[in-house]
Amino acid sequence: MKKIILKILKYGLIVIGLILSIILLLYVYPIADPLSQKTDTNDYIISNINIIDVANDSIITNQSVYIKNDRIVKVTSKDSLLKNDHIKIIDGKGKYALAGLWDMHSHLAFQIAPQVIMPLHIANGVTYIRDMQGIVNINKERIQWRKEIDSEELLGPRLIGFADEIVGANYDEQNVFELVNRTAKDSQTFIKIYSGILPDRYFPLAEEAKKQGVVFAGHYPNAINPIDASNAGQRSFEHAHLFLKHANPLAKKNRQYYQALYSDEEVDEDDRPSSIDMLASFDYQKFSELVDTMVKNNTYFCPTHITRKYEAFANDKVFLDDANLKYIPHLVSLIWKDDISQMKEYVEVEGNQQYLEDFYLKGLELTGLAHEKGVNILAGTDSYDPYSFPGISLHSELEELVKAGLSPAEALKSATIIPAEYFNVSEMYGTIAENKIADLLILDKNPLEDIKNTTSIESLFFNGNLYEKEDIDNMKLYVENNASGLNGLSISVKMFFRLMKDNRH
Repeated sequence: MKKIILKILKYGLIVIGLILSIILLLYVYPIADPLSQKTDTNDYIISNINIIDVANDSIITNQSVYIKNDRIVKVTSKDSLLKNDHIKIIDGKGKYALAGLWDMHSHLAFQIAPQVIMPLHIANGVTYIRDMQGIVNINKERIQWRKEIDSEELLGPRLIGFADEIVGANYDEQNVFELVNRTAKDSQTFIKIYSGILPDRYFPLAEEAKKQGVVFAGHYPNAINPIDASNAGQRSFEHAHLFLKHANPLAKKNRQYYQALYSDEEVDEDDRPSSIDMLASFDYQKFSELVDTMVKNNTYFCPTHITRKYEAFANDKVFLDDANLKYIPHLVSLIWKDDISQMKEYVEVEGNQQYLEDFYLKGLELTGLAHEKGVNILAGTDSYDPYSFPGISLHSELEELVKAGLSPAEALKSATIIPAEYFNVSEMYGTIAENKIADLLILDKNPLEDIKNTTSIESLFFNGNLYEKEDIDNMKLYVENNASGLNGLSISVKMFFRLMKDNRH
């Protein structure tokens, strides 16, 4: 028996050694270099192009757009633009030009974002993102990425703003004054509010942030009335559960439960109101009070409806068999599968599947109503949450906003004009106009007729450089190759160890 035990231990150690050796080899296995931007020396004239005037819900037909370096120099209906050997003439063939798109709730979740996330954004016409990560310590990389993207080196969406700090829930041990001081050093960063922050920390943070001109945005804090949070200056609320959790007679009891929970008091799960009961008792008057406050304070709303759609469809095989999974690294796929497994357990309880479907549809209705009342809507995807694909899902979110009652032009405003206004950069971004940065999409079909036509990208300009269909397809193939096979395993191992090292709170 002793010999058998020793043999088992021996072979067990050999297996463990082999596994560790494989992991080490995968960790040191080289991955592809990030893609570079084009460095074209040509200027361009796009002739015979129809410009999508999102602000006026119209098409300006038969235009010529003159692009020099990274700027739009001239937009005119006359074909009298200066032509020389350094200007490349492109026949727009009556296609449609749209300003570059924004994803206002995205995640550059890992240090390998240039290999598996950034190219998908550009390939799908998402030329700007608001990065809401805040948890993983990749701030050093993000600052470097921002510089390299702006200087036309690294291929990736412009990081107009990113969350360099997060506060709330498991990330609520920081001194809020020091946190504001750190964020104040970089005007392109902001503080992300997470659900678990308590009032005695939230309001001092809000007051100090206001003094120093620091933006804070994110979740609606579970223990705080969102009316008070809007009045305190929170720049935006994320996710469609905002109105559903607030506008009902059980909301106060719900806040009290979370106040006790986050204060480490003993709580009884039965004291938390049922989500089903909260939805069933929805109060339109309370909804209107919150909406009116948000309009008064210019508090933006980023509903990320595709995340609620995923929850409602997490038991739908057709939905889950998404062809875009080929772009997702193994580690992220495993995380998604675990989330799906939990969702399937949740809907086994009677009534829960119907609740998720009702929640998703009610969220759409309320976004439409909030928009009608004047709330500024931001298109965002929560990318790298389950079934939210970088770049790709922004187009899905635009479809959801149209389902919510926005016109195609209004949905497009949420991904072009309104994000530029949010960041106070409308003089450079958001529309196709003279002196603005030359980031634009050339579409085969008119998205004002059908929002799904935003996916008909024939080519695009980024930083004034032309990316044709072949370039776009190569970006997608690059990500697919990095996410699969040996490359995908290596990237997943690198992601895992970086997560273990850098989760700083």
